[in-house]
Amino acid sequence: MSSKILPWVQVVAGFFLMFNSWGLINAFGVFQEYYTSFSPPLSTPSSISWIGSLQTFLLLIFGSATGSFVDRGHARFLALTGCGLLTLGLLFTSFSGEFTNYNSKSNKGSADARPVYYQVLLSHGVLSGLGMGLLLVPSTAIVPTYFSHNRAFAVGLANTGASIGGLTYPILARRLIADVGFSWALRATALVVLVTTAIGALLIVQRSELTKNPSKRTLYELQCLREPAYALFIAGVFFAFAGLYIPYFYISTWVRDTHFPMHGLNHYYLLSILNAGGLVGRIVPPFIADKVVSGPILMQALTAILCGALAAGWTYIRTSFAGIMVWLVAYGLVSGSVISLIPASAAALTPDMKRLGGRIGVLFAANAVASLIGNPVAGAILKNTTSAWKGLAGYYETAAAKVGTGRPL
Repeated sequence: MSSKILPWVQVVAGFFLMFNSWGLINAFGVFQEYYTSFSPPLSTPSSISWIGSLQTFLLLIFGSATGSFVDRGHARFLALTGCGLLTLGLLFTSFSGEFTNYNSKSNKGSADARPVYYQVLLSHGVLSGLGMGLLLVPSTAIVPTYFSHNRAFAVGLANTGASIGGLTYPILARRLIADVGFSWALRATALVVLVTTAIGALLIVQRSELTKNPSKRTLYELQCLREPAYALFIAGVFFAFAGLYIPYFYISTWVRDTHFPMHGLNHYYLLSILNAGGLVGRIVPPFIADKVVSGPILMQALTAILCGALAAGWTYIRTSFAGIMVWLVAYGLVSGSVISLIPASAAALTPDMKRLGGRIGVLFAANAVASLIGNPVAGAILKNTTSAWKGLAGYYETAAAKVGTGRPL
């Protein structure tokens, strides 16, 4: 394959892996809303958010442990294994629970499953999260090794898979749930995941000169913690993941619970609009970052500040339909930029590209802990605070405002 084409093939591979890892995380809000729609509900909002939080935690912590394996040249094997686990997780979720007639739009006599919480937690949360974790480092650590110029832009293009997945999966899931029920909606989603992830995995080609001397690689490149710049970078991004995904998990539930005037627009489209803004955020800011000195890091700091500012306004948009539309696009743009610039920023702080996978692994391990904290805490605030959604906004504003600072809450 031409040396000019191969780098862009890796961008395509990264796109498909992102589409089915972070893309599904970005779309979890539609499942959060579905799982809380039963009467009685499957569990509390905080408990249900553990499903998505476990996905994110396992994606990051399991992904962090695979960084050194990617450095040794095993990215394709990891991606194919992740493809299988993720597909099985969705299929097992589709068989969860005893049959009840949930599909209120149809009286055709076909029954749909009322999911059982612990089964969904294990299949949709744990097994799917493990599969996503095996996709993570192959989707983020290979593309930067093929580019010296336009690195942030190339990584941003691969990262658009997360936004397009987050845009596509909510619409696909809700339409299929309404038409054929939850079980078959999950099975159809599993088929899409299987095909697109397998394509991405088979397209992976690692640079052979960067996978030599495997005996010298360690599971985690912990020496990066001795570098002040990289350690502060890890601390800053830690706080990003403590709050950044709260709107992605709760926006649909917020609209439903507050009876926000939607003027005929189905509320599950809000998640897709949020991810559409993220699509722009994963392309334009990284492109600008490549044209600025210390571009990725500086751009990430700027967009993180904007995240904190926008966080203050989310739940205070009480009745303005136009206002929430503008907020969704703006927040999607800046949050997508913060996330997509992480690999490029890590690469900018890494002198030896042979060790990039292990260093990204350390970064993801720290972020995994943050992701396990943020969304369940937000759910607990919703349950125990009198002005619940305002309390949630206050927590999120505090967390997001610390992105990039490395300071405690």
